[in-house]
Amino acid sequence: MKSTLNRLIERTYFRGLVFNQSWEDPLLDREALRISADQDTVLSITSGGCNCLNLLCLRPRQLICVDPNPAQTYLLDLKLAGIRHLDHADFCSLLTSCGSTEAVDIYRRALRAKLPDDARNYWDSNTRVLERGILAQGKLGFFLKWIRRYMRCQLGERRMRQFFEVDNIDDQRDFYYREIHPRLLRGSVLKILGSRWVLACAGMHPSQYDLIQDRHGIGRYIRDRVEYVLTTVPIRDNYFIAQAFLGAYLDAENVPPYLLERNFDTLKQTADRVVNVTAWLTEYLDSLPESSVDKFNLLDIFDWMSRESLHTTVRSVLRAGTPGGRFIYRSAVRSLPVPPELRSAVVSEDDLAHRLFAQDRSFTYSSFYIYRIDQQRVADQLHRT
Repeated sequence: MKSTLNRLIERTYFRGLVFNQSWEDPLLDREALRISADQDTVLSITSGGCNCLNLLCLRPRQLICVDPNPAQTYLLDLKLAGIRHLDHADFCSLLTSCGSTEAVDIYRRALRAKLPDDARNYWDSNTRVLERGILAQGKLGFFLKWIRRYMRCQLGERRMRQFFEVDNIDDQRDFYYREIHPRLLRGSVLKILGSRWVLACAGMHPSQYDLIQDRHGIGRYIRDRVEYVLTTVPIRDNYFIAQAFLGAYLDAENVPPYLLERNFDTLKQTADRVVNVTAWLTEYLDSLPESSVDKFNLLDIFDWMSRESLHTTVRSVLRAGTPGGRFIYRSAVRSLPVPPELRSAVVSEDDLAHRLFAQDRSFTYSSFYIYRIDQQRVADQLHRT
């Protein structure tokens, strides 16, 4: 019964544009991956494209972006076209304007003719996404819009704004427990929010839902993540929480790196280094030459997989990775390391992962992993397994 329900959710919710933006903190990725400018080949899951473009600000020699969902590929195609053919102001307007025809006008005037055929056909059929604001669209965008309406109803606009004006973490924690905690997750709200169907709207894959439920329980996971980000991470300059609570960035400086004006020239110079691919990750990795990728940004992809698929995908990463290459990933559960039978082929940088994760500004994940490939042991390990 559960497997049938999961397949139904996957067919219903994981088609079309799911992720309008990414929810991984780029400050962690930058320090964990240690990309060598103009030298490294980097592979990243595409998702909303933000992670890829944040990495592009670091000037990799090549950036391969992979996602099985063509709508996510088309979103990155649009962003890349905007980088190549717009100035910074119009690029930001393309992504952030809402409730007007400005983004549609920019698309038709400057970008439509520059897109690959499939991407152009997609956006010609989805101009309403541009008109309503890309950062408010997709399944995740609709989920956050519902969450913001609930919070305004429970907290009031004034209280929400006051929260963002708190200027130290102790006062923030006191404000949360005094003004927000008693109102936010009370009654049946946690049960509704923890529904498999509701969290699918937030981009939680059914396999990830089952993993969390089996390990910790969904209700506990939601409470833990909300309390972590609202009581231990300074909120005043946290653009993740601003997007979730307010539906907008606080100012022009507290935004993802790829939206900063000072990084826009770098993006223009490196946009042609991006290879944007619609494919399943493992199959694509197996099509690459051995030892051809230096760094891998795998988001939370292993949460979506069975143990067998996780094992197969890690093997593919090890085969495609260069000696000393690095791969990172996140998980919604507290422990999801590389399978024991493959662990001798990697070096786990636990101390660095724990130090970085303690600074995480996002609220989605419960653990963070950094591995370095020990290529001398990879051949023997892959042969044995």
